[in-house]
Amino acid sequence: MNTPASLPNGDEFLLLPEIAPVLRCSVKTVRRLIQDGKLKSVKIRGRVFVLKSAFHDYFHRIKKTR
Repeated sequence: MNTPASLPNGDEFLLLPEIAPVLRCSVKTVRRLIQDGKLKSVKIRGRVFVLKSAFHDYFHRIKKTR
């Protein structure tokens, strides 16, 4: 895969297929998390990205509930 694009603040964009294996779910489930407002995302030129910081926030939230 391509290396993630870095932003000036050091954050990075992640693609949904990169997130799904970490959560042990399908890309469709990741899309559902975004649609339900549980995972923040941005859409650029028709592609959906999740900021690495937003993913870490979500991951730590679900980790605390388990």
